[in-house]
Amino acid sequence: MAWAKRGWIPVVLGLGFVILGMAPGRAQTPTEVVLHNFGRYQGSQPYAGVFRDAEGNLYGTAYYGGPNYAGTIYKADTAGNFKVLYNFTGFTDGGRPQTGVVRDAAGNLYGTTTFGGASGFGGNGVVYKLDPAGRQTVMHSFTGVSNGSSVRASGVILDSAGNLYGTTEAGGGSGCEFGCGVVYKIDTAGNYTVLHNFNDGTNEGVSPYAGVIRDDAGTLYGTTYYGGAHNDGVVYKLDAAGNYTELHSFGGKGDGQYPYAGVTMDAAGNLYGTTQGGGTANHGVVYKLDPAGSETVLYSFLGGADGGNPDGGVVRDPSGNLYGTTQNFGAANYGVVFEVDPSGHETVLHTFTGTPDGADSWAGLVRDPAGNLFGTTIAGGPLGGGTVFKVDTSGVETVVHSFPAGTSGETPESGLAGDPASHLYGTTVEGGTKGAGVVYRLDPGGQYRVFYTFAGGADGGQPVAGVALDSAGNLYGTAFSGGITSDCTDTSLQNGCGVVYKIDPAGNETVLYSFTGQGDGARPYAGVVRDAEGNLYGTTYFGGTGVCFTGYFGCGVVYKIDAAGNYTVLHRFTGPDGALPFAGVIEDAQGNLYGTTESGGAGGWGVAFKMDTAGTYTVLHSFTGGSDGGDPTAGVIRDSDGNLYGTTYDGGITCGPYPYYYGGGVVYKLDASGKETVLYSFPCGVNGSQPEAGVVRDPAGNLYGTAVSGGTDGGGVVYKVDPSGRETVIYSFTCQADGCLPAPPLLLGASGNLFGTTYTGGTKGTGVVYEIKLQ
Repeated sequence: MAWAKRGWIPVVLGLGFVILGMAPGRAQTPTEVVLHNFGRYQGSQPYAGVFRDAEGNLYGTAYYGGPNYAGTIYKADTAGNFKVLYNFTGFTDGGRPQTGVVRDAAGNLYGTTTFGGASGFGGNGVVYKLDPAGRQTVMHSFTGVSNGSSVRASGVILDSAGNLYGTTEAGGGSGCEFGCGVVYKIDTAGNYTVLHNFNDGTNEGVSPYAGVIRDDAGTLYGTTYYGGAHNDGVVYKLDAAGNYTELHSFGGKGDGQYPYAGVTMDAAGNLYGTTQGGGTANHGVVYKLDPAGSETVLYSFLGGADGGNPDGGVVRDPSGNLYGTTQNFGAANYGVVFEVDPSGHETVLHTFTGTPDGADSWAGLVRDPAGNLFGTTIAGGPLGGGTVFKVDTSGVETVVHSFPAGTSGETPESGLAGDPASHLYGTTVEGGTKGAGVVYRLDPGGQYRVFYTFAGGADGGQPVAGVALDSAGNLYGTAFSGGITSDCTDTSLQNGCGVVYKIDPAGNETVLYSFTGQGDGARPYAGVVRDAEGNLYGTTYFGGTGVCFTGYFGCGVVYKIDAAGNYTVLHRFTGPDGALPFAGVIEDAQGNLYGTTESGGAGGWGVAFKMDTAGTYTVLHSFTGGSDGGDPTAGVIRDSDGNLYGTTYDGGITCGPYPYYYGGGVVYKLDASGKETVLYSFPCGVNGSQPEAGVVRDPAGNLYGTAVSGGTDGGGVVYKVDPSGRETVIYSFTCQADGCLPAPPLLLGASGNLFGTTYTGGTKGTGVVYEIKLQ
């Protein structure tokens, strides 16, 4: 590499981007030093809407933030005072609440979390109660098997006796890889009962992202996102005896598809709701179902100034007008608050503009007796982390509370790169003044500087991967989203297909290539490697040709951008030869490329591959998901003899129920012919598990890496595997001030110290840059 000098040794690891390593020194007792804390504290990104009590106080949840970066429960009173009522830890008490809360007459709040529970941070969520004193009780912990899993969008409702009802999107019945979801009840004594198991094999609905409503007869009504006659979702009812009836099966473009939100009911028993897709312009609809299940599309979104793709449901006033929000479109492309009258005429009450008033409302609204509407946005607002807002009857919007975002960046998913002057460079996937992530530099003295702030538009956004450097100080990398394409062909991949960028030493960005989501690829999780001639090589997770598995378009590509900016696809994955490359590539002295795919191959568990300079593609090893490992999310490194070293996220020793029943992952070696040797198989527990990042190797042949789970406190570990395959845990994260979830890879310094980042944790809850001193 052109920039390799002064003792820096170029290596490739983790997500596949180039970083700089140095020869190690003599190991002593390891200690950790936090070099930088990212982020926000009180919470941010309120995915869920709010609950309003009789006094006008608003209650809700924030998905991110808090001291553990596991989310918060908050209250905003009528005077505008804001208070955090509870900070989730992400472990047995749950974490990352994507749903809101309901409140009983005694002032107790009830809700669900997406993660955490009895299995710790990797758990499947909980149903919780928070009393007025701020004491939290877990009422039920989901196991991920028969009793349900992942309460992503579904909260709970209360009946007059105090029983709770809700849904899970996974777990339960057969016919889906991780279960098709359940409807459940929790009585006042805490007893949990599955009322219905969704089953794909019977052509009924599956994956109920939304919760349920209940009528006076005890019948529950809800929606499923998938399933039904056309796999576009259904509206269903479940009577008090547990009998399931499908009221309507969505059929796509005409009547809508993919109802993310639930339904609301009028006095005559008609149901009202929204779909994310379908309709005349494929941007979703507002619909009505009569008691017999006959559907009327009241309004079909056009995807312009009227909004589009509503995630939230609707609320109805006494005159029959419906109110809701859209996540996308509107005049500023940040979504709208809308009204649809009984005749189907839509009025945009408010158009979100971003920084002043919020952006991207995922949840529905609540309405007070005076007709004022209250809701949340997950982004934007004066502080950048989302808002709680009010829209009065004249359409005037007021920000009730603005959540802070880390304007200097937060949530580092990438590892670090270093230059000859010992500066460290990295990216954050969130934060910045626009909320779309930053590129940063950390000086040897600890001074932090934002090099570039992404806007999330044509310049890119969400830089998941790190950067590569050249000898002139230019930085090269990829952004997972943004670019010139708005919807990336697939409706689940909106906001652009990603870019490859260059940032000069003055902080000016140049987009070298903007992915279209067609044959050229889409969504680069990995960064780039740069050769001596200035050519860049990388991978995209999606895109290419054909359809790769259900719901994916294309299995990903390997690409090259030459020094003149010409883009070439070197290989398009098809599935049997590998699929979905999460990591990037490395290049040897002869110009051959090496990498991995997370999926595909003969066993479906990913491959390690080689591409020679003539473009010939060879699968070196196809993982089985058993003792040899599976799902290699990390790339590889190569020694002077041509051996490759890497990790797999799954496989190896089977160590317990979901999410670990595929094994804790392995550290492996492949010789030049592709023969694999498993150097270490993680048993889970204190030794660590799920090594999402790859390894770095010292001259003595020791390998160093991180595991995102396990350790003494369950927050992940930094480990060493010596040439004989003996593992040593160098550091176990506590998920406190020292950081939590070290998913990104390591950088090995000249003294033998290790540098890295954590995805969460730290004093502000959104990750840290750390140094492990080995001597």
